[in-house]
Amino acid sequence: MKAEEPDLLADLDDDQLQAVTHDQGPLLILAGAGSGKTRAITRRIAWLIRDRGVPPSRILAATFTNKAAGEMRERVERMVGAGDAPSWMGTFHSLGLRMLRRYADRLGYPPGFVVFDEDDSEKVIREVCKSLGIPKERVGALGTRIDRAKNDGILEFRADERNPADREFAQVFAAYQRELKANGAMDYGDLLALWFRLLEDHVDVRQEIRQRFLHVLVDEFQDTNAVQYEILKHLAAVHRNLCVVGDDDQSIYSWRGAQVDNILDFPKDYPDARVVTLGRNYRSRGSILQVAARVIAFNRSRHPKALRSVRAEEGRPVEVYRGLDEVAEARFVASEIRRRIEEGVALSRVAVFYRTNAQSRVLEDALRQRGIPYRVVGGLKFYQRKEVKDVLGYLRLLVNPLDRVALERVIHVPSRGIGPTTVQKARELADQEGEDLLVALAMIADQSGDAMRRRVQGFLETITDLAAMAIDRPAPEVVRAVLDRTGYLAMLREDTSLEGQNRLENVMELVASVDQFMAATGESSLKAWLDRVSLVQPLDEGGEGEVVSLMTVHAAKGLEFDCVFVCGLEEGLFPIVRSDRSRDRPSPSSREALEEERRLFYVAMTRARDRLTLCCASMRTRYGRREVSIPSRFLGELPRELVRMAAAR
Repeated sequence: MKAEEPDLLADLDDDQLQAVTHDQGPLLILAGAGSGKTRAITRRIAWLIRDRGVPPSRILAATFTNKAAGEMRERVERMVGAGDAPSWMGTFHSLGLRMLRRYADRLGYPPGFVVFDEDDSEKVIREVCKSLGIPKERVGALGTRIDRAKNDGILEFRADERNPADREFAQVFAAYQRELKANGAMDYGDLLALWFRLLEDHVDVRQEIRQRFLHVLVDEFQDTNAVQYEILKHLAAVHRNLCVVGDDDQSIYSWRGAQVDNILDFPKDYPDARVVTLGRNYRSRGSILQVAARVIAFNRSRHPKALRSVRAEEGRPVEVYRGLDEVAEARFVASEIRRRIEEGVALSRVAVFYRTNAQSRVLEDALRQRGIPYRVVGGLKFYQRKEVKDVLGYLRLLVNPLDRVALERVIHVPSRGIGPTTVQKARELADQEGEDLLVALAMIADQSGDAMRRRVQGFLETITDLAAMAIDRPAPEVVRAVLDRTGYLAMLREDTSLEGQNRLENVMELVASVDQFMAATGESSLKAWLDRVSLVQPLDEGGEGEVVSLMTVHAAKGLEFDCVFVCGLEEGLFPIVRSDRSRDRPSPSSREALEEERRLFYVAMTRARDRLTLCCASMRTRYGRREVSIPSRFLGELPRELVRMAAAR
């Protein structure tokens, strides 16, 4: 070993050492909260490269957020060097996108296909529903069902002809997929479902991909859905070197397709799998850990495990506060945060969790009244803002002229006198003649009066010139040209209101992000930058600085804070009660749903390092009505010897 290379095994505990140095075959690493799972999986990747001589190109490592993927890559690069880190390391969706770029033609898609975000997909579904005479109120439910189908690897739905809802869904699903393909587009679910289809239906591609990788590693395995697990089984079918890291006690995403059974059944699917449990917790005080362990033990569907805190002091008891109503609860939280600040705790080390976004308002009011700065994690994100999406629409149209959604978004901004009637005529002509919408628009212009012909031709010439520029010019140059040639930047500058200035600043920030991407990656193509933007996820963006963080418990997953407040611990709110019949999910009263709520509570508690405060109210206003609240059953599961009641001070 070179003197400058770090010792990969020196600071590992016994459990981590077993996980890192497992040689061949399937491996399940059960990594409890705060047990050093990121250390284990990154050390294992580095160990395979440095100590076992596995070529980096033959390692695939998948996780769920861009932030986690970036951290994984940085850690591995520090141990093996930037040039020796695996290139196939990223989120499932980014890996799927990369794979589909190589084989898109095998599935009937152009190599330059674009990725539709949620808004784009909803727009297409809305248009499909309109054409089929389906009420617009059904759009949301149908979109959810389409996403769920793709999470299961389904791309064609065979309806039960006796079921009207099935027949309707089959029509919408088929029409939606046709529209995506006509636009040269995939949605987020396609990045997985089509990757799976590629492996299932194309033997030569499947064999090539299986031979490519010798080791497959997955972080947060408890969050995988059906199609992700099937993809992993394909990738590891030859060598069977599948290493999965996760914690069934932190599986909280069934609403987006995650299946806790994937991690629970892994030893059944791979009977020869080695199971290593990381049993030491490096985050929380002993009192917090014991309380969390007592509560999660009420779940029946879980791998038995016992976490031990390595921190010397047990710490303060967990506090429980019950206020008169949500206002009293919020005032208590704000008052306690002020006390923590006076004790020297940094604002950035304090967080307030709640079950639903609607709970944040009263908490925000209380914090503002006390002059405590805060941020709400999970609000409208940068790439979802209208002005940003407008510019992205122009850029997407340049790399993929088939993108109807992008075309229809940008043709009216800035206003250039090409009205919706003209666009509708072009859409109908495109459908009749089997032409691209841009071509049909030119045909309509030729049949129109001089004024309309000039407007349309001017727009088409601008797009054509910019598209040619996008082929070989650096992305920052193309973006600036788009803002200038389309008149979008001039339109923003004309609006001198505060809102207008904010929009201008957002667009300028978008330009800066292109510059930063090029500087960081050395990649200058517009297509590469758009690929990166298409994979941005809500939790990848967040504020900085010394502020208190307010967020739902789902948003808190993977984070840690010195002081944590969990609010709204009342029956019907946490655990929540919702009607999910339209999504074919287990009813809220079912054991599966309740156990997931308990896992969510476990996640909330184990984010705390030093102090944990659990709050509820005797009365709460919900849906415009003031109701008596019953304390959550989870509070009744707390060990009394480790809990004390708190009073407002």
